[in-house]
Amino acid sequence: MKWISTLLILLVSVSLFLMTTPSKSFAWSCMESDEPKQLFKRHDFVYIAKAMETSYEDTGGMNPKSRTTFEVKSTLKGTSTDKVTVVTTVGSDFTEGTDYLVYAYQTTKSNYLYKYEPGEIATDTWCGGTKPLSLASYDLEDIAEYKKMNKIVNFIMIPLVVAAVMVTVFFLIKRFHKGNLRRR
Repeated sequence: MKWISTLLILLVSVSLFLMTTPSKSFAWSCMESDEPKQLFKRHDFVYIAKAMETSYEDTGGMNPKSRTTFEVKSTLKGTSTDKVTVVTTVGSDFTEGTDYLVYAYQTTKSNYLYKYEPGEIATDTWCGGTKPLSLASYDLEDIAEYKKMNKIVNFIMIPLVVAAVMVTVFFLIKRFHKGNLRRR
């Protein structure tokens, strides 16, 4: 009889526990898309680069300002350069000698967490898409597809816009010329 009451108490306890625990988990999430095409559009610079050195600067806040210098192997978007130093967010940990796909943005006073310094670029590994190159094959395929589509669209759209402007100019000149002939 004692084991039945113990089992009943255990069953009721487990049932109460399951009924009172939330059915959804609300973890911290990124507000913007982390799809590679969206990351590529959103960021000013995209590099394939090797982490060379990380340094830290005390800014008087809770966390030090960290900067990682990368040796750039390939520039997918933005200014081509041999080396780039990027301000990194808290929690971003780059292993020296490891290759990364780096999504970075130009800092402004409004998008900056640390003491703002003009000309700096920043990245973030949580929501910014930056990741070890070994985990970036999907990103690279998606970016290549996006760039290819952009070239096709530009190849088609630029001539269409030029043609439309030329036709408009032609009709305006023709109309202007007809108007001058009627006045005579």
